[in-house]
This record gives sequence, C-alpha cells and structure tokens, in this order.
Amino acid sequence: MMNHLGSIVHVDLSEKKVTIEPFGEKLARTVLGGFGFNTWYLYKNLPKNALALGPENILIISCGLLTGTAAPASSRSHVSAKSPLSGLMGSSSVGGHIGARLKSLGIAAMVIRGRSDLPVSLVVDKTGVSFRTGEDLWGLSTRNTESVLRNERQGQNVEILSIGVAGENLVPFACIMNGTDHAAGRTGMGAVMGSKNLKAILVAGVKNLEKSSPETKALVKAYIGKIKAGLPIYTDFSTTGSSAHIQWLNDTGQLGTRNYQEGTMDGVEKIDGKNLLTYVEKKTSCHRCPVHCKAEIKIKAGRHQGFHGGRPEYETVINMGSLCGLKDPDELLYLSNLANILGIDTISTGSIIAFAMELYERGIITTQDTGGLALTWGNAQAMEALMHQIALRKGFGKILSLGVKGAASVIGKGSEQYAYHTKGVEIYGSDPRGSQAIALSYTVSLRGGDFTSVYPIPAFRYTQEKAQKEFGTTAIMEPHIIDGKGILVRGCLLTSAIIDSLGLCKVPTLSIMADFTLENESDLIRAITGLELSAQELFYRGEQLINMEKLFNLAHGASLENDNLPGLFQEKGLPHGPVKGLLVEDLSVMVQDFYTVMGWDEAGIPTGETLKRLKLEEI
Repeated sequence: MMNHLGSIVHVDLSEKKVTIEPFGEKLARTVLGGFGFNTWYLYKNLPKNALALGPENILIISCGLLTGTAAPASSRSHVSAKSPLSGLMGSSSVGGHIGARLKSLGIAAMVIRGRSDLPVSLVVDKTGVSFRTGEDLWGLSTRNTESVLRNERQGQNVEILSIGVAGENLVPFACIMNGTDHAAGRTGMGAVMGSKNLKAILVAGVKNLEKSSPETKALVKAYIGKIKAGLPIYTDFSTTGSSAHIQWLNDTGQLGTRNYQEGTMDGVEKIDGKNLLTYVEKKTSCHRCPVHCKAEIKIKAGRHQGFHGGRPEYETVINMGSLCGLKDPDELLYLSNLANILGIDTISTGSIIAFAMELYERGIITTQDTGGLALTWGNAQAMEALMHQIALRKGFGKILSLGVKGAASVIGKGSEQYAYHTKGVEIYGSDPRGSQAIALSYTVSLRGGDFTSVYPIPAFRYTQEKAQKEFGTTAIMEPHIIDGKGILVRGCLLTSAIIDSLGLCKVPTLSIMADFTLENESDLIRAITGLELSAQELFYRGEQLINMEKLFNLAHGASLENDNLPGLFQEKGLPHGPVKGLLVEDLSVMVQDFYTVMGWDEAGIPTGETLKRLKLEEI
C-alpha cells in the first residue's frame, strides 16, 4: 500500500544531473504532499536572498498524497517557487492528468534547480528522467509544443507541462499549461520555468496504479454519493461548469465590471454558463472526477469560426469578460484560450487589460502611449493585440507585462489607485465590497490577490446549524458584517491547505459536497495509503503548513502593510446594484481578529507560543 508515496526526483539543470530519494512515510505523515511538501521544502531550503528569476530559485512540481489514486477528484498537482510577481512564496494548483501520470511512475515530487545553458525539456518515463533539447520548441505556443511532443510519443499515455512565449520572456504572471485548458496559472510559475530555460516536461506514464480494495471501493462510492447529493450545485457544475455562477454574481452585485467601477453588467447572460453551453462540443474530465466540469468548445461563426479550445472557468469569464467590459461570447472564448496558448495567467491578464482600459477612459494614457490601440471597454481586437504584446514584452505591452503594480509604478499620474492587487498579485474579479469574507480572504491570502487558497465557501453555502457547530457563530454567513470573518477565514485557509496537500480538487470537495468533513479524507488516506491520520491531525498539519508559508513570506520581505486591500474598495461604494454604496469597512479590525485566532501578534508574526505548539523546529 505504501507504494503510493513514491519518490522525490531532484533535477539539476545546470549540471544535467538527476538524483532520486524516497518520499518516505515520516515525511508523508508530516507534510502530506502537494502544497504541503512544496511549502516545507522551500521553507527549509530556499535562501531569503534568492532571486525569483535566478538559477538559485527552486521550482517544485509535486503530487498530493492522494493524487492519481482511486480517491474521487484526485487529479491535482502543485507547482511552487519564489514568485516573480510577489517576491513571496508562489504556488498554483493544476488539474487534468499530469499528476496521475507522475504518480503512476512512482514520482511524488520533482525538485528542479539551476538553469540550463540552452533551452531544454525533460522526458519522464519508466526508464527514468532524461534531457531532451528544447531549442526546436523555443518560440512555440503551448499548443504547438504539446503537438510536437505528443507526435514523438504516439500511442502512449502522455501528459505535458509546457510554457508559452510569455514564460520564455519571463512575464511575471506567465503560467504553465497541461493540455488545452489546465493551467498552473497564478503567481508566475511559468516565468520561473522559463528562467531555467526549461520549455516542457513530458511524462509518459500508465493509466492505473493498482486495483482498489473492497474498503476503498466502498469509501469511494460513499464519497461520490456525498458529492452528487450536493444539489443543485452538482448539476450546475456538471452541466455548465464553474461559469454557472456568473449570473449569480451579477444578481448579487459582486460581478467585477469595468475594472470594479460597477458590480453588475447589462448583457451578462451572453457570457453566463448557460449561453456558453451552446458552444460545447464534448465534456471532459480530470482524473477520477465525478463532476466532469470541463468541456471542449468550438466557435461556429464570426472571425474565429472553427476555433477549438477549452471552456473557461468563471474567474476567467469575469476577469477577461465583465472586468474588461467584454460581453461577446465568441471573443471571450477565443481570448481566454489565447491566454493559454501564449502562456499567461487569465486572471492577471484580464486585470492588467482592465487597468489599462480605465486609464485610457480617464485620459491618463492615450493612443500615443498605446501605439495607436484604442483601449475602449469591450474592444476585443485591442485586447488581442495587447495580449500578444504582453507575452512578447513589446510595445505598450512591455509596460503591462510588469503586472498592475509594476505597470502603475512606471505609468504614474495617479494610476496606482486603479491597480487592484494584494501583495503584487492581481485579484480575481469578484468585488469584495459585496462580501466581507471575500475581502478578508483577498487581504490575508498568503499568495496574494486570490480566492482559491482560502476558499471561503461556508460563507455562502452553510446552514445556520452547520455554521454554529463548526465555527461557533452564524455571523460567518452575514456578508456585510465583520463579525465571525476571522474564524471563518482561518478555518477555510487551513482546510484549503489540506485539500491542496492531498491533491484533491476543491470543486467537488468544498464547493459541491453536501456534507464535507475531513473524516472523509481521513478514511480515504487510511484505506489507500495505510497511513492513520485523523481529521484532527490533518487540521493540525494544515495549521503547521500555513505557518511555514507565513514564516517564509516574512523572511522574504512580507510585512503588516502587505495585508491590505486597494483603497477604492474601502473608500468608494459602487454606484448601482444590490450592494450600492457599501464598502469594505473596518478591514484592519478583521485582519487583527484573523491574526488573533491564528496565534499571530499584531504585526502578523506567529508568536513564540504558536511556534512551540506547532513544533515547527522539529519539522
């Protein structure tokens, strides 16, 4: 049973050397895998003076403890390094089948150091890890890179991680792609990969690890039953994907529109999941997923007629759609896929374009600055041109390729107030003025302007009875008051860390499942790996890992000032819609409440008592 733990593969790109060590039961019990392993390894091994785009940075790609097993939705792998966007710990989760292929070869993690003198790719198969030239691939899109490598391994179970031209050009929000639409999107992991002259990683594995025991089969069946009992959300995700929530965000006034000038958009139904369903050619699925929220799409008319791609997630629909004033579904589908092809994060890309469009609207920049591009709201052709410029770091795109924080510092003229980020990382387009839970999540997320690393779903889904039982208060469900948000965000942050360390997808587990408890995961871990880890111990591990990440960030320059939101959200209410006039109020009070329940001092530093209780020195 313990063969599910696998090995750690160390790759030195400078020396072209590969070494292997066992993942080991003690390590698995302590850090689990995925996010947990990456966080622990970087915390222990990366010097605080390491440059994010220097050869000394360490890029880690790892499977969760349950990745690639019979566990439902066990598709996720985690990619981590020091982020070129924030300067803090960067991390991103990727689905699809890459993790399952790695695990099938007995690989739990790949730790990549150094920098190749010439472009290189890695080939991972049953014979080991070998080096393949990447010079013939350099300059290719992610799609073309994947096509070339797949043709070399026809008939094999191949999965590929690759960067596009944005990663090659070290755009700090470049992503790493697996297939058409699975991205390790956030915090610039593609730029780190590009800085190492590493174009792609090809993994030729097998489909199944081993047959499940009767106990595992019974637990899996029960787990899937709990997911499918999460109606009507299960049906929504299974049918229309996460973009099913676009209309709801609009109805509640939380749909980031025209760079957060509005919380609703007329014509939003054109880019809602129900309308995007008309473009679906085939539903697809990640490893062992009972939801099947992914889909292949085809544009049937217009200037992109015949274009094939993946259906975008709702974060992409917001940031590249309503946030930019774009409501043409053909253009949205094309541009969201173009971002994947170029290898740039859709959330950051949409944010930076929306930022530029607002500056253009306000006259802070003109066509003289943009090279003739009229950056009017919803101008899809201008968006397309900017995306190519950003990925190539040419024209006005060279400035925008710095991200909103960096671009604002170059442009000046008061543009800083329209640059929406936390810790240098662009926020996804749900307006925090509509939810204090979202506001606090953005603020204290350790990887920057992010929802998924906290995932405060209980604020929207729990019954009052469950909220009272789990958090000791029903206030977590009140969107416009600050009470209870500290304890809510703490619980969600630690739970999210555990799910990311196990390699499970948060859609079935946290968004859909009718009765989520960590006892479910504890049972699966025991049946599949043989490790005895109670729900209480898992939660404790999550707390250890989050505090490690916090200590890493502090060592690399984070401070109390980083835990804040852009001023507009705290100073100016929305002019229309259900949350008209509301602000993110008393944010500093919520932050201090969060620090208190985390066992951190007023500056956000873990106290000596907390460190002693968590035994971090022993780890």
